[in-house]
Amino acid sequence: MVSRVSEVRGIVRKGIEDPKSVFLEIKKMAQNYDWKVREVAATALVEISKKRPEEVIEEMELWASEGDSNVKRAASEGLRSMARKEPEKVLPVLEKLKTDSSPYVRKSVANALRNAGRKNPDLILQVCGKWAKLKNPNTNWIIEGGLRKIREVHPRKAGKVLKSLEGKE
Repeated sequence: MVSRVSEVRGIVRKGIEDPKSVFLEIKKMAQNYDWKVREVAATALVEISKKRPEEVIEEMELWASEGDSNVKRAASEGLRSMARKEPEKVLPVLEKLKTDSSPYVRKSVANALRNAGRKNPDLILQVCGKWAKLKNPNTNWIIEGGLRKIREVHPRKAGKVLKSLEGKE
């Protein structure tokens, strides 16, 4: 099993040719007890998504419904690059993860929101505003982390969403 980022090239090359042929192997890596192996899985997904975004998103939507927190985190982390470039495309995956109770998953979703917010802060503010209406503590945690950078650039807009979490709209 691939356990270092430097060893990921073969999986990425194969995944670019035929993403479905490597998803099972990458998923097994995402389930591994060793965080380094899990990071390799996320890195492979990021690299494959640069050339085959639709296939990766489709698979990550399935992974986002898994019971394993490590697999759900990989679903979010594997879309990092896409979150920066085309944030609207990763939203279906993030939607499935927005109420997750695992801190490991929540941290990754918040990070994806921060990445997406660099290019399209208004979209992320809109998504977070919608999510805030859920009044879910796990979602609220994600929103707070996800808006951390946007808050620096758009303090009033982000502040309004963050105040709604406290019920002080």
